[in-house]
Amino acid sequence: MILPTIPLLHDDQNVMNMVMALAIVIDEDLNETAMNSLKEWWSSMETNIMTKHILMWKNALSFMLRNGLLVTHNPGVKFLLEALKYLNRANKRAGRTQKVPASTFYVEEIIDRVIPMEDVKLWRFWSTREDTEVTPVIFCRYPFVLNLICKMAIFNSNALFTKVVHQLTHWQTVMCPSGTFPDNPESPPAPVFQLTLRRPSLIKDTFRQLGAADHDYFKRELVVQFVEDMKLSLVNIRDFFLHVFEELLAPESEMFMYNDTKTLVWFPAKPRVEEKSYFLFGVLCGMALYNHNIVHLPFPLALFKKMVGVKPSLEDLREFDPVVGGSLRYLLEDYTDDDVEENLDMTFTVIWDDQKVELDPKETGKPVTSTNKKQFVDAYVNLAFNRSVEKVFEEFRRGFFKVCDRDVVELFQPEELRGVMVGKEDYDWDTLKQNTVYDGEYHARHPNIVTFWEAFEELTDKQKKAFLLFLTGCDRVPILGMDKIQMTVAVLQNSTELHFPESLTCHFLLLLPIYPSKEMLLARLKEACAHNRGFWKE
Repeated sequence: MILPTIPLLHDDQNVMNMVMALAIVIDEDLNETAMNSLKEWWSSMETNIMTKHILMWKNALSFMLRNGLLVTHNPGVKFLLEALKYLNRANKRAGRTQKVPASTFYVEEIIDRVIPMEDVKLWRFWSTREDTEVTPVIFCRYPFVLNLICKMAIFNSNALFTKVVHQLTHWQTVMCPSGTFPDNPESPPAPVFQLTLRRPSLIKDTFRQLGAADHDYFKRELVVQFVEDMKLSLVNIRDFFLHVFEELLAPESEMFMYNDTKTLVWFPAKPRVEEKSYFLFGVLCGMALYNHNIVHLPFPLALFKKMVGVKPSLEDLREFDPVVGGSLRYLLEDYTDDDVEENLDMTFTVIWDDQKVELDPKETGKPVTSTNKKQFVDAYVNLAFNRSVEKVFEEFRRGFFKVCDRDVVELFQPEELRGVMVGKEDYDWDTLKQNTVYDGEYHARHPNIVTFWEAFEELTDKQKKAFLLFLTGCDRVPILGMDKIQMTVAVLQNSTELHFPESLTCHFLLLLPIYPSKEMLLARLKEACAHNRGFWKE
């Protein structure tokens, strides 16, 4: 199997007669023994050799997509995808000390040549049927070749598809038995899931209404209405998610444990609130993702690993608790066998979330030795992320997947899922300025716009983040970068220098009055951002 390393097979002109022939041999002609030997060999390859193998198959697949051969050469494309699937499994196999980055498998041409909604429909259609020779290529079955843009498009297409199904179901229920519409000529309202909330009782009202709702309604279009302001607006949804998560993750909620630096949270070993609260928290997380809202979720990567079926590791414990995680890593990698037994005087009895726990329930006070130190570390990690939180995490997961389809969520890598849900803190303010467009009398050289950007540069980093929150409803950047935020600046009509800037977060629209000086503009801008987007805080 040195053929994939030969440059000749990486040329487009040899895809059809050589690479495709090799794919057919691997997928159809090898017997079980030969196939198992090939898988073992793939698993043992050095990363630089495996990369060459991946690139050969990936280049061939890219060639097929660029030349519109997806339909006419359907079996051949599937052979190429199957070869890449074997390599992806070999790369993820336990015991490999070094792995090829997941991005190496991404085929960039897919996003321009495959319609996400159509792929989702095929995926759903064929998931309940047995494959035949005419089964088309379905890229959702091969998520490892999809880049993040593709996965997000598929997730959003699936969510839209689900909402459309709810709409069709609703239409059927309002039709007459004969199949004709009622005498009322007005179309029935689209099915929505509406929350009507009081701002001072945000958590109480939210949990009460979620708890009483039919779980199928969670997948409907979300509408949020505040009793204090009965207008329905997309701004309400952003306000809702911003502040409901802020309250739920505050220490006063008593729902979570915190690391020593108070920067990350995790599920408690001994919950102080009823387990149903974690189910409803999961529903809210699912609804935020389903409705395209970035939210504040300061969890370690372990949470997102568990959501997509990846086992948490010592690195995740190091993220949550650098002292404990660092000590365990030191025990594994730097302590000699003699040091473990002579100097550490450690046992399998540990303290986690202020509780004394036996990592080995069969032997109280079991000593840590050179032969069982890996068992000790593995048990500690398992306690932190699995054993101690089994019930509450399962409630959270159950709630989350009442909203989002598990198979679609599992398309993402853990890091990708965290980025999609939480965003990132990569603030590129120059890009924000470059992407800004102007409406009405404003333009890039308008004196008030020049003054605005001069004032913006004088804001501190914290104040710039507050401005982003004021503008978009979130103080973090979408995972695909600041390019995804295009601010529009227009004049606030009928305003004077006494008025503050306003924003429409659902449109990233800044309504900016004309001010006589930079000092006044800066003062008004700071005050507007400190307003915290409509949720006044005393």
